[in-house]
Amino acid sequence: MAAGPTIRSLALELGVSPMTVSLALRNSYEVSAATRTRIQRFAQARGYRPDPQIVKLMHHLRTRASVRSTANICALRQDWRRGAMAKGNYFDRLCCGLIGRAESLGYTLSMLSIDDYPASRQLTRVLVSRGIEGILLLPLREGADLSARLDWSLFSTVSVTSTVVAPHFHAVTPNHFDNMILACRRLTESGYRRVGLAMATGWDARVNHRWGGGMAWHNQAAGDTGVVPLLDGKGGLDLDMSALTRWMTKERPDAVVLETLDPSVVERALASLPAARRPAIVTMNWPNRAADLGVDQLPERIGAVAIELLTAMIVRGEKGIPPLANHTMIDGSWVGRR
Repeated sequence: MAAGPTIRSLALELGVSPMTVSLALRNSYEVSAATRTRIQRFAQARGYRPDPQIVKLMHHLRTRASVRSTANICALRQDWRRGAMAKGNYFDRLCCGLIGRAESLGYTLSMLSIDDYPASRQLTRVLVSRGIEGILLLPLREGADLSARLDWSLFSTVSVTSTVVAPHFHAVTPNHFDNMILACRRLTESGYRRVGLAMATGWDARVNHRWGGGMAWHNQAAGDTGVVPLLDGKGGLDLDMSALTRWMTKERPDAVVLETLDPSVVERALASLPAARRPAIVTMNWPNRAADLGVDQLPERIGAVAIELLTAMIVRGEKGIPPLANHTMIDGSWVGRR
């Protein structure tokens, strides 16, 4: 059987250097977009397939190289209100997972706020000038379309949030639906019979309604209409204290699965009820000072898996918006009473 084309044979036919062909096949921005497209189409027409042993060797050499002196992975975030990124919360733990795994693989990670670069050309220019190869999209304040924010064709990109409405990138996120099923099952096993769900509509949207879907499935499986959920539509991510108090008084849940950025809202609502009627508070984002029980979404693990996915894409030269995005969901862990 005749040997297939190689990078060197393709370079000879195209009249370019083997390095140019190699960079183009890895979709590197060091080669112009027109040249990349021409070489990639030519290689496809010739039936070029990379040698898996060579790919494995090059990956081994890259990962054994010394830690790079410049940051070639950048996490893009937004500015949140004070306290939302406090030490030990979800965002802080996620970043610890990202940084730790990146460093262990020989990469360094920088962080930029997209709020500081409203013009797409400016953000693209800054990232290219810093030698950024890979981008991580961190949780946004609310769902947003980032299609026009920069030239995505220049970067390998992974999202760690459901708040990026578009484009659809490969993503690593908590397994929100299964985490809710886990919480409901463990509560039922502990003797709770009236389990309710309370959250702002902002939270419902940012988890793509998966928590509400999990609670609805639990109620159906239990053969019970359950507690009518509270979806607070006043806006933002915090529950309204008065609305929460009225809902708990009317529905009389013995456990409430909820989410809010401000724990004092829950604490004040509980304080307004007689002690005998105060339900157990369950968070889907452990730890939360107002909660008795909850699900730890393991953000460090989410960050580590996202880095592993992104660095593999960088090695393979996979850049731009994928034609079909993959979604990896990480199961959370149940946390009992403190």
